[in-house]
Amino acid sequence: MRQGIKGFTLIELLITVAVMVIAVTMLVPSFTTLIARNRADADMAEIARALGYARLEAINRGVRVRLLPVPGQLWAGQLQVAAIAGTSTTVLRMLPALAGSAALGVAANAGTPDFIEFNSLGALASPTVATTFSYENGNQARSLMVCVNGRVVVGGNCT
Repeated sequence: MRQGIKGFTLIELLITVAVMVIAVTMLVPSFTTLIARNRADADMAEIARALGYARLEAINRGVRVRLLPVPGQLWAGQLQVAAIAGTSTTVLRMLPALAGSAALGVAANAGTPDFIEFNSLGALASPTVATTFSYENGNQARSLMVCVNGRVVVGGNCT
């Protein structure tokens, strides 16, 4: 008595591979969109944390604390949080540059401020108006506002 040969036929294997290729081609675009969305959320959360940290350090230390780009870089480059006591400046924290082709715009009134500074009460010292951070990376866009009282609002406004 002869036993049957166990295994898959070539047709069965080709059909399985074809189904897998179709599934992968449908899923890859949604994964790249998901990754881009998560990157944008992570970048804005990092900036919001840095602003919150600067505000908290200004209150705790009783001095002015700034969030500013590293000299010679734009806002999308490396950022630093620095305490300003008299004429001395102490760097408290460095933030890495935004990944990829991300762009970060900062606007207060009609201009771009050189830094965001909190006073010892946690309110904005400079600029003296609400400041908007605009993030763009590909088709992902996010916004963040720093209100005059120092509150950081992600995706909303100060009112």
